[in-house]
Amino acid sequence: MSSILLVPSVKKGNGSGHLSRCFDLARRLGARAAIFLPERPVSGDRGAAEIGLAYHYDLGTLRIVTEVAGERFGLIILDKRESTAEDYRSWANYGTVVALDEGGQARVCADYLIDILPRTTRMSYGNRIAAQAGNIASLGFLSLPARRRKPPTMARKVLVCFGGEDPAGLTERFLEIAVDHGRLPAHSVTVVSGALSATGAPRARPGLTMLGPVQDLKEKLADYDLVVTQFGLTAFEAAWAGCAVLLLNPSPTHEALSRKAGFISLGTRTPSASALTAALTDITGLAVSVGKAAPREAEDLAALLGAMVPRHAGACPVCGGRRGIAIHRSRCKTYKRCPDCGMVSMSYFIARKDPYSSKSYFFDEYKAQYGRTYLEDMPAIRRMAAGRLDSIEGLLPAGRAGASILDVGCAYGPFLAEAQAREWNPVGSDLSSDAVAYVRTQLKIPAFMADFSTPGSDGFYPRNLECLTMWFVIEHFDELGRVLRRARSLLKPGGVFAFSTPSCAGISARSRPAEFWERSPDDHFTVWDPRRVRGILKRYGFEVRILRVTGHHPERFPGVPANKASIRYRIAMILSRIMELGDTFECYATCSPDRETSKDRP
Repeated sequence: MSSILLVPSVKKGNGSGHLSRCFDLARRLGARAAIFLPERPVSGDRGAAEIGLAYHYDLGTLRIVTEVAGERFGLIILDKRESTAEDYRSWANYGTVVALDEGGQARVCADYLIDILPRTTRMSYGNRIAAQAGNIASLGFLSLPARRRKPPTMARKVLVCFGGEDPAGLTERFLEIAVDHGRLPAHSVTVVSGALSATGAPRARPGLTMLGPVQDLKEKLADYDLVVTQFGLTAFEAAWAGCAVLLLNPSPTHEALSRKAGFISLGTRTPSASALTAALTDITGLAVSVGKAAPREAEDLAALLGAMVPRHAGACPVCGGRRGIAIHRSRCKTYKRCPDCGMVSMSYFIARKDPYSSKSYFFDEYKAQYGRTYLEDMPAIRRMAAGRLDSIEGLLPAGRAGASILDVGCAYGPFLAEAQAREWNPVGSDLSSDAVAYVRTQLKIPAFMADFSTPGSDGFYPRNLECLTMWFVIEHFDELGRVLRRARSLLKPGGVFAFSTPSCAGISARSRPAEFWERSPDDHFTVWDPRRVRGILKRYGFEVRILRVTGHHPERFPGVPANKASIRYRIAMILSRIMELGDTFECYATCSPDRETSKDRP
């Protein structure tokens, strides 16, 4: 069971909601969770000592971490409101980064992004716009109160709570217009001051109930008819509890968010007297109206985080960089493009079974995608193998008889069979025991079970090869750097490394990108751009000799019918070939004599 480190915002002025949410998550996650509070905070932040004094009750039952040097965590949960790209890269050194309600630069580079509260459509930082959706978004992930009530008929009991800090002094501003001007009787109002209140307690008034920090405040909300607060966690908790809710916001951003969510607001900083009077005339209507802003159902954020099993999240598998930008997110996976080398890599977050352990991978699943089983498709695959071998043989000196060739991910051996027929000395490897048995017994070709990416498995593979191939296999490896280094180490100088793989520069990815990424198989950890292949392979000591774009589908062009005889289809085919818009490609590279690897490889 991997550990989880929660990193809340401790910046002064950011309120206490981030702290409260992390405290709640830590309690529900149990012993595997810890909270990071800096022992030596930077200017403008609060440190562990100050927060410990303000929240001594909460912290007494939780594990606190003040230093992370040398540590490694399964997940790093950033709940910092606005994190920089440097924040992300710094925390990514310690684990897979999941960001909650992120509004800063880290929004586009976090490994996983959860949006709980509504956000503005366009959030800008510098010259970049981060409007992309998160992996998952739901108000239901709020820690909602168990106690709920029926809609109130009058504002007999009013709770005023502007968070843990209230740096804008909204409590006093509201009391002036509501209590001092007789719109609410003082005896009906209870004021809760936050643990980190920046302005101190509001001015005392006869009959007014004033409280300090209240533990588990959300479970007390149902005792009140009206809750006055700002946009944030308490507003949604109160709406869920069935209370009438009025907001007074500290900034235009809070105001825009509250209106988008469906709350009624008294304005920004200065409350509107007329808006308050109107709201108090129909408390039931107000409660029903803001009830629509509440989540439809409660969901368990702690359970989601606790069940995450991230695979290949973090550094680029080619160059090791951490500057990748997310280009597509869904509940299970994130795709990032590395700006340094151009590779698109996929991170997967939900536990799943090994897809290669069952025969269905080559039968039921293959048939569902291609209309026939792999064995039924063998003759067609073998015909393709003949063309591929023509390309390979054109790159090698004459006389291939007895030349060694290893086909990694050989499946049921159509490429091996064609190579053997052309006097090569073929060997195959695969993860499927059934496929390996078929190659051995039916084709009489040497084959063995092995994972090419596993550390320490060099002894399984023949060395000094003339050729090593991976036909629609290389995308299945999450440790691509290790795979490319191993491929080079097994080849003779001048040997050929040949592979085929899907392209992210084809017509499908260009015309319907969201659909392309969502339909990309969950076991494809990299998606290559043929325009960046030469630079990628050069890093690992290969020189690309042939790059052939394949998989042309004119019917995937907008407005082009699937009828091969139509004019539009034929024109689209010509354009696809000229502009290299096929959805797959083949690469044939030779191994340079120098076997040293560069220092910048992962």
